[in-house]
Amino acid sequence: MALGWLCFLSCLCQAPTPTQAESDTPKTRYNVSFAQLDTCESYSVKNTGYAYRDFFMVHSLDNNKLRNGERLHLKFYVLTTMDAHILLSVTNHLRPNDRVYEIVIGAGGNTFSAIRTTMGMRRVATNQDRNLLSLYEPTPIEIVQTQDAELFVYIPGFKKEPLLKFVDTSALAINYISFSSFNGNTARWFYDCGFDGFEKEMEAEVAEPTKRYKLLAHLRLNGNNASLPANLSSLQFHFQTRSLAYDPTSAVFRARMHLILHWQDTRLSWNPADFGNMESVEHWNLNIWEPQLSVLNGALDSMGNVLHNYAVRVYANGNVTLYSENLQLSSWCVDTARNWPNERVTCSIELGLIGQLWQQSIALIYDQSRRPIAPNEHVNTPSGWTFNDISVVQVANGSQMRYTPKDMLQTMTGDVSIEFSLHRNNSFYMTVFFLPLIASQIFLILSFVLQSTRRSALILIALLITAWGLMYMTRYASPHYVPAIMSAYKIVMITSTYCYILHICMIWLGTYPPRAKAPKFLEALINCNALRCILGLRLADVSYILDYYIKEKLIYDMRMFQSSDFCEVQEKPWPQLAKMLNNLSSIVVIVTFAIVNVSTGI
Repeated sequence: MALGWLCFLSCLCQAPTPTQAESDTPKTRYNVSFAQLDTCESYSVKNTGYAYRDFFMVHSLDNNKLRNGERLHLKFYVLTTMDAHILLSVTNHLRPNDRVYEIVIGAGGNTFSAIRTTMGMRRVATNQDRNLLSLYEPTPIEIVQTQDAELFVYIPGFKKEPLLKFVDTSALAINYISFSSFNGNTARWFYDCGFDGFEKEMEAEVAEPTKRYKLLAHLRLNGNNASLPANLSSLQFHFQTRSLAYDPTSAVFRARMHLILHWQDTRLSWNPADFGNMESVEHWNLNIWEPQLSVLNGALDSMGNVLHNYAVRVYANGNVTLYSENLQLSSWCVDTARNWPNERVTCSIELGLIGQLWQQSIALIYDQSRRPIAPNEHVNTPSGWTFNDISVVQVANGSQMRYTPKDMLQTMTGDVSIEFSLHRNNSFYMTVFFLPLIASQIFLILSFVLQSTRRSALILIALLITAWGLMYMTRYASPHYVPAIMSAYKIVMITSTYCYILHICMIWLGTYPPRAKAPKFLEALINCNALRCILGLRLADVSYILDYYIKEKLIYDMRMFQSSDFCEVQEKPWPQLAKMLNNLSSIVVIVTFAIVNVSTGI
């Protein structure tokens, strides 16, 4: 009995404790510990979106896991939440429609996996298993390509069967592999792991530096961290205007141009024979000094540095050219002429360089050898304004400091102003506004020689045309002041109202005159021959005419001469008053319209 208890106790002493058993067992889902990953090479994919940036060469000869009948056998591990992209390709210079093998694990928010034969398209295999990826547990991925043109994707530790399978009748000879993610997701890949025998399956491609690469390295080194070149006091520039637009309502002037800047940086010079006879080089990231150009009277999006999208070319002699295509510049431009629609304005764009407070001022010098616009070149003006001329002048009264004591941007010595002279295309407004105005004036003048309903119809037509033109004008005219043509419309509308009231008065005086006798002063006024002559009426006193006719023996009896007009004037003075008012009004209206047309430029 005692011997049995001793054997039991010895077994208990030799058995492992629960803590020891748990420490020897991996705690990850696929039985891969982080300690094992320390033996691997790693590659991180930042949140740069969907792009394959770095390629690794596949070492099929050094792959010690290659079995009989296999052309490719790769294994690696990934830490990510979703969208683990693996690209197998023949070359590392891919075009969008080239045939590849793109394997996506955990696509669609970690809900399915797939094989594609083109980047982002042509899915040939799909698996609906979810949640294969994790940011805290490494996911092993094993890829096998057989000599029978079969492609298998395994997840060791998940299941023995392939996760994805694809048979390609025209199998690709895989030389390169690359990793990526999707939609700003980050991922970390582990490869060439020593603990699983895949320590020599891939290596980063190391190519011999080209002459261009060496030249770019030379420029970055001599650029001294984009520091200002010594003794640089000025920059030459020229430009080519492509379009101009002016909105007088918001007082904003917009110009689109091609701008070119030139300067000298002797630190960047090189001997072309040392770099494959390259005379110049252009690159988006040279890390050399570049000017910060500002529109000093800039509006809206043209405040601050306006050079965002541009190209820089460096020449072997140290000359540097910055070219900005379709540069959009805006400035404030107020129309002070107040003569719509015949405005002629001069809008300016003031340019200056912004630097550090301790840096010396750098002047902008316009290259006179190049004209901004060729004589036969068209400048697009989509805003209804016609371009006249361009001039480049130095800014007057420039200070010696870029900022005021209150840290406000100001002009300084060396700044330039590009002045654009514009005038409005008034042919459109002549057709839309001036012609209806002239037609209304003609209708009102013709109404004085008509009677009854024809007269009232012409007056009403003129009144409607004037009202329509006045309302339509509010869509185009500046609301900051009353243009002269709007005042002309107002005068014509008032005249139309007066003419209609006059027409009613004439109907009343001619058809239903007052029964009272006309006052003496009114009879004297009606019988005034001078006034009747001015108004184009027949004379009221004909006695001297009768004497003349008798003396000349043209008539022998007064009964031969019956002055019906004279009798009518004496017997019916009120209708005569209506005629005199009509003729006098016509003269006043014609003179008023002439003055209005001259003052408005019609």
